[in-house]
Amino acid sequence: MRSLLIGLFAIGLSLNLQAQSDLKEILQAVETNNLSLKAQNQYLESQRIGYKTELNLANPELSYEKNFSDVDGNPYEILISQDFDFPTVYLHKNKIKKAKTANLDNLIQQSRQDILLRAKKTCLNLIYQNKLMEQLAIRYENAQKLVSFFQKKLDKGDANILEMNKVKIVLLNVKNQVQLCNTQIINLKEELKQLNGGKTIEFNTLLYPNFSLEASFSKLEMDVLSNTPSLNKLKANMDIASKQTRLAKNQLLPKLSLGYRYLNSDINKSFNGINVGISIPLWESRNKIKYAKLNQLSQESQFLSQEKIVLSDIQKNYQNYQGLKASLDEYRLILDGNNMNELLKKALDYGQISSIEYFMESIYFYESYDTYLQVEKEYHLAVANLLKYQL
Repeated sequence: MRSLLIGLFAIGLSLNLQAQSDLKEILQAVETNNLSLKAQNQYLESQRIGYKTELNLANPELSYEKNFSDVDGNPYEILISQDFDFPTVYLHKNKIKKAKTANLDNLIQQSRQDILLRAKKTCLNLIYQNKLMEQLAIRYENAQKLVSFFQKKLDKGDANILEMNKVKIVLLNVKNQVQLCNTQIINLKEELKQLNGGKTIEFNTLLYPNFSLEASFSKLEMDVLSNTPSLNKLKANMDIASKQTRLAKNQLLPKLSLGYRYLNSDINKSFNGINVGISIPLWESRNKIKYAKLNQLSQESQFLSQEKIVLSDIQKNYQNYQGLKASLDEYRLILDGNNMNELLKKALDYGQISSIEYFMESIYFYESYDTYLQVEKEYHLAVANLLKYQL
């Protein structure tokens, strides 16, 4: 087991000085290699082309008519025509096309933020597991020393088999914790690999990233609202719906048709000329304006509903962050620089405490420190949720 620990921590224990890859580099790699983002970009490119097709004119029409009458001299007629919407319709369609195309950026930004946040949280969980593994390595080494210490006492008759068994159980528990922690690290690294498009990426640091959180909650709230893609998308949808209402009104204007007609027969001379037509939209545009206005109201309601949800999430995340920060500060005040494990070992060596007291105090200290690491992780996860808009 000792050789296993050496293999696991040979790199990890030196990471306080330099990490192989910092969080920024990890997120840049994920943004470049993530397969979902690549597929999303391809889909959005197809959407951009699709929006352009909405501006296409109707197909031109070519018709040919021939009569087989001897009296009329077998006349025939050729007609080429092109239908047009009223000119202002194309103006509004072009505005809608531009708005929809611009809104695609919000869609890709929303996907990007979700994936990068997931990658960031995976890295934060990895940092937690790495820090926990570092502690478990120290505990495992101490447990081994304790087994050796009690074995010597048992050989001298200064300890009993019950005490020896307790020490062995402590060693076994730590060993199992190490194996469980190692499994968690392997799983998290596999998740990070999957987010990175199947490419292996190393992240073994023990250091949480630095961050800058807006001191004013109202300023933070404004920053989050203005940089939340889901809200920006709905805001753009409201603008698009408004433009679609104006388009529906313009589609009540007549459609135009312009063409060329050629007529010829064996008896009469040939005739040609321009063909102009007009289409009155009596039935085709029925209820279109009503539908467009209702859609506009629906988009406004969706935006207001989502805005309230985002505001509520900001409030909850900020309160969670404040509570965790207070707890973390209290733990750091007590635990930082407090080498409790060494003090307990010295007290045991000098006979100041009994083995039972040592076990109880060690378990209490380990549980407290594990809780501290857990609170520290949750604190940084809360910060990640608050600062998602910066990704």
